[in-house]
Amino acid sequence: MRIDKISPCNISRFRIDASKFNSTMDCLANNYSTPKKVTEFERKVGKSVCRAAELAMSDLEFNADQPKYRLVSAPTGGSKTSSSIALLAMLANEDPEFSGAYICRTIEECEDQYRNLKKLVDPSILAVFSSLHMFNPKPHLVAEKKEIDVVASEHYDPESVKKKQLIITTHSRWENEIKNSKDLGVRKYRDRRRNLIIVDEEPELCSIHPCLPHYVSELADVVSSYSDSIKNNSDNFSIIYEANELTKILRRVYTKMADLTDTSIDKATYIAADLIEDVEYEYIFKLNEKKLKGILESNSKQKDDSSYNKLLDTIFFLQSTAEGRGFHTRQGNKGFYAYKGTISAEAGTMILDGTADLNKTYSMCKGMEFVDVPLVDYKNIELIHVTPPPEFKNKLRPEQIMKSAVRARPYMNWFRAFVEKETSEKSQILIIAKIDLLRFDLHRDPDDKYNDPNQANWNNRHVYFCNYGRGRGSNKWKDCDKVFLLGDWHLPTATVLSRIGAVTDKKVSDMNLNMLGAPRSRDPLVRNIRESHLLTNFKQMAARSCLRIISDDGVASKTKIYSVDGDQSLLLSWKDTLFPGSPDINFVGKERLIDSFTSTQKLADLLLTSSQNHITFNEIQEKCGIESKRMSKVLSSKTVKPVLKSGNWVKKSMSNVLGTGRGLVLVRI
Repeated sequence: MRIDKISPCNISRFRIDASKFNSTMDCLANNYSTPKKVTEFERKVGKSVCRAAELAMSDLEFNADQPKYRLVSAPTGGSKTSSSIALLAMLANEDPEFSGAYICRTIEECEDQYRNLKKLVDPSILAVFSSLHMFNPKPHLVAEKKEIDVVASEHYDPESVKKKQLIITTHSRWENEIKNSKDLGVRKYRDRRRNLIIVDEEPELCSIHPCLPHYVSELADVVSSYSDSIKNNSDNFSIIYEANELTKILRRVYTKMADLTDTSIDKATYIAADLIEDVEYEYIFKLNEKKLKGILESNSKQKDDSSYNKLLDTIFFLQSTAEGRGFHTRQGNKGFYAYKGTISAEAGTMILDGTADLNKTYSMCKGMEFVDVPLVDYKNIELIHVTPPPEFKNKLRPEQIMKSAVRARPYMNWFRAFVEKETSEKSQILIIAKIDLLRFDLHRDPDDKYNDPNQANWNNRHVYFCNYGRGRGSNKWKDCDKVFLLGDWHLPTATVLSRIGAVTDKKVSDMNLNMLGAPRSRDPLVRNIRESHLLTNFKQMAARSCLRIISDDGVASKTKIYSVDGDQSLLLSWKDTLFPGSPDINFVGKERLIDSFTSTQKLADLLLTSSQNHITFNEIQEKCGIESKRMSKVLSSKTVKPVLKSGNWVKKSMSNVLGTGRGLVLVRI
């Protein structure tokens, strides 16, 4: 991965005229339901988007075989999306030979950007395609989207999309085209590569397929029913034989999985799943998406999305496992997992990802290159780390607070009182929590005035709720100037290991899963995957608030961001990268920090809570239980080191500081 420093590039035949781009951007901003003026900061982001597009189109024209993504990591609120829509419109209007695609994460975003782009170009050259925008979409999907005021403005045939100069579609369709080597009209226009593909938000660089034994048994039942339904004559002999063989293979795989599950208690935490024999390999790969659809149709079964996706995912699990990329774990979410890298960099493609600079997964993949972007000054924000009372500290977990509504209620009562104490009436507040906590519906009173499970009135405060992982890219909460993030959203260890295997393209046999998955693993790949997930989600979710509103001179709006029982050390270590220019972190509930369990954490908490200018090593030994011979190791630990840095603590001899005595002290400078 390399950061572009205005490197020279071959100029493709599609030139970007800055004045025409700015004019199109102004036109787009004026067409919004609430017209707005393009800020100088947005102009700078637009320049970065144009630069990335020039490089991407040049890559395709002159180095088409060299895999490369151009990454635009301009911050949320910098109008990366608007700049990209304006750019596609300008290029299409200027040159009828230009073709492009805009890839959105959600159906809602597809509809929004289709409406925006349609106002800037001849509608006849444009199409939008998703499961909502196809002809005869599923009634339940139409009803579901209508509830959130999303209605498809147009419907298109899949084949017609291939003939449209500009298209807007979803990540899933783009990824499906790449994974299955199909032509769905996403990357090609009239059988030729589109000149520019713009992907909004981080793509899924790998696919992970959890599986349980009974999933395979259910797939075997479906294939067996198909075999029974085929008319038994000479014309169908080979089909029946193949279906019968496949059924036998699936039954054997189910038995192996069940046996491994039953005996795993006596084995290692992570075990390679050797489920497919060499002679079975060919049969497993004959079972694909097309064949599954045919089997279900032959069985006269209506294609229910959830059951179909489960069966298809089971097929992907089996195929990945057959290639040596499957394992069993008895830790956390017990079961089987298989993985595969799905998306490789391609010339002519740019990615818009406001937290790409925090995501070290990109650095593990080939062909990822950053484009220079303007930086935001976060001097007006306030970062607050909150330590809850001892009965709740470090207990926002599935087996503790989130186990039942009875256990969660005291926590929510404390948290609501805390929010009301920290905020004034008429405040607009955004709360980010895990979905399992919100499902208890303890965040709303029975007679709440808002007829929405994601809104509540807390003593004349308008409170919005969003679970981790939802709403990325949305600006619906941009008026909230206070955001509370409850706990952290950690990746399961099995998912971490699967991601490592996928992005490094390694089989299970090439990785020491039990060492990588150890509770205190120090492996840099494990740390990178875990930390990247925590950091990107923290910033993305915090940026759903008015933090996304950026002034002409690049200063983020005044916002209070509360990390409630989040990873304190990680926040301290990465504060200046997350929010450049932000003031020091404030701590609420510091007096509770002394309840820490480990000696390392006790020292970190002592340094955070101390009002003294120096602390002797003898005091540290007495209060934290750290022997002098362990002191150097503890001071360099990931828990203590960021606290030393943020508090300006340095190690000095006692005689230099106090004028007398032997030994060492930590001094605040």
